[in-house]
Amino acid sequence: MLSTAELIARRAIALQKRPQQLEHLRSEVFCLRVEAARKFERDNRFTIRNFDFKAGRLVLMRNTAIEKSLNRKMRARYLGPYVVVSRNRGGAYIVAELNGAVFDRPVAAFRLIPYLAREDVIPLPPDALDIDEERLREMEQFDGPAEGDDDYALVAERDNGE
Repeated sequence: MLSTAELIARRAIALQKRPQQLEHLRSEVFCLRVEAARKFERDNRFTIRNFDFKAGRLVLMRNTAIEKSLNRKMRARYLGPYVVVSRNRGGAYIVAELNGAVFDRPVAAFRLIPYLAREDVIPLPPDALDIDEERLREMEQFDGPAEGDDDYALVAERDNGE
């Protein structure tokens, strides 16, 4: 058995070592996180893509409205094709239907994939869009959250037949 003084002395020595041990653990955890990120990039290097769509490019939009439904087997996974009008500061894309009707909100970049057509770019005439130039610039300057999985109505309306 240890005396009270010896026990207090050992606890004091252990507490003195604590900041060095915490710093060692912190650096070890950081190295493991970096290695895990590298491994993730290595394992998924063929699936992670950062498309940089230019104006006039044809794209397909992932139909995220059906991802949580139980009857999605025969539903369309991608909608489109759509035409890219521009990209805003937040990285989301402003897209339009082929008739020039611009979506009311930008679309998140992860939802778009390239549409493989004979011609990659469709020239956009200046009067082809159904919004004015001021509203388009306002959408380009917006860097907030893009159209997400649950907060859009266009795809839901199309799926419901409205």
